[in-house]
Amino acid sequence: MLKEILIKNFILIDELKLQFDNGFNVFLGETGAGKSIIFKAIDIALGAKTNKDVLNNPEKNALIELTFENNGEETVISREISKTGTKPRFNGAMVTLETINEIREKLVDIHSQHQTYTYIQPKHHIGLLDSYIENTDRDFKKTLYKFKKDYAEYKNVVKNLDELQANEEKNIEKIEFLKFQIDEIERAEIQENEEEDLNKELDILSNLEDLKELTYGAYYALNSDEGSIIDALGKIKYNISKASQYDNTLSETESSFIDALENLKDISNILRNYSESLENNPQRLDEINERLELIQKLKRKYGNIFETYEKLKKELDTLQGGALSYEDLKIKKDELFKTITELSENMTAKRKENALKLSALIEKELKQLNMEYAKFSIAVETGENFNQNGKDKVEFLITTNISKELTPLAKTASGGEISRVMLGIKSVFCNVDKVSTIIFDEIDTGISGKTSVAVGDAITKLSKNAQVFAITHQPIIASRADSFYLVTKSQHEGTKVTVRKLEESEKPDALARMALGDINDNSLTFAKELLGS
Repeated sequence: MLKEILIKNFILIDELKLQFDNGFNVFLGETGAGKSIIFKAIDIALGAKTNKDVLNNPEKNALIELTFENNGEETVISREISKTGTKPRFNGAMVTLETINEIREKLVDIHSQHQTYTYIQPKHHIGLLDSYIENTDRDFKKTLYKFKKDYAEYKNVVKNLDELQANEEKNIEKIEFLKFQIDEIERAEIQENEEEDLNKELDILSNLEDLKELTYGAYYALNSDEGSIIDALGKIKYNISKASQYDNTLSETESSFIDALENLKDISNILRNYSESLENNPQRLDEINERLELIQKLKRKYGNIFETYEKLKKELDTLQGGALSYEDLKIKKDELFKTITELSENMTAKRKENALKLSALIEKELKQLNMEYAKFSIAVETGENFNQNGKDKVEFLITTNISKELTPLAKTASGGEISRVMLGIKSVFCNVDKVSTIIFDEIDTGISGKTSVAVGDAITKLSKNAQVFAITHQPIIASRADSFYLVTKSQHEGTKVTVRKLEESEKPDALARMALGDINDNSLTFAKELLGS
């Protein structure tokens, strides 16, 4: 239950602190006195949208603090509002509005005129039915959660498949072109450093005669029959060897000279062999030129041939992998379709079964709310296509006249009938969702007389299982309340709204003023009769 509320600097309230009791609490006051401000404050503290316009004094922050008590344990929810934003807190710790909204669902149900409009709209009826089932069938809640999760995945898979299918023809052309490019490079069989090696060989073949002449000339100078360098060095060797016989310190010099001479002879042989090996080969020269021309052509086309080749292979693998992904996605789509179909069928069966139960319960409540000829039915129709709720379309149907057929709630019920339908639904839901506090913001719209008695009885019955707050202009309904809170607006030194809890002795005067606008013997007698009943 809501035990206490503290409001500071909010709209027309400077500071207000109220304690509440269990049972039925009613807010009274003239039209425009500011009764709805209290409920608006509670709504905002529990996560509703707000802005800086609610600040009574723009230079100060507003604060709304709610203290709940359940099973002897206190919970404090607050929200501080400034010109730049809000700070929601749970038991003193900063939390997100999403967290506050989750907590709200377990603590308070605020029924406003906006919620009445929501209840009328068919698009919200499936959510109400599902909410009822979830509170009585835990398996349904799990089924609905799994369906929503799998349906979201199914939609994503279908989207990906559509995108892949749209690009399939384009990808096929791309794959074929990539294969052509890769094949062109592979057929060339170009090796690493091949171009460099070919250019070296080209230099040799292009300068063959010069190379032959130069190398053979060097050989001839070293090793000709007469006057060659090697012959001259042989004579020098003889002289050094002779000298070393007289002075053995020259032995090392002799050895080094002999080594050099032998190396020179080897070089001479290498030059001769190289020169003799050089042969004109026009065919090889043509082959090299053709090969180099092919390499240059591929380089102009692909840049770095080896890097481009790796990139093309990677791109081809990705696209061909995409083709495999397409098949995998088709399998995944079929699996998910089967799953969501089974889940949807299960949900449909549960909805149809519980629609009958809920319809009967609401119809029973309506009869107690002075709608004795009312018939209420929840229609569950299954369509062909899936949506986030399955395949079902749910709509509330009603007739308030014995001679009329069931028609959609939004097209049939009057304002007063809608209020009673809402109260009937709340009464049923209160027994299953176990919310501890229910707030009605003017549930008595469009009703009077005998109907007011029925609505008062229904709210009284509701308050046996939950704490109820209500704003009402009906003295018959107000008289059923356990606690009265009088809301007044003063215009002295600025507009201010104040609220105070009335003592038992003040209740007759409050009801008398509500009934006839004045306190006199007749209105007091009427008020006391209401309180006595």
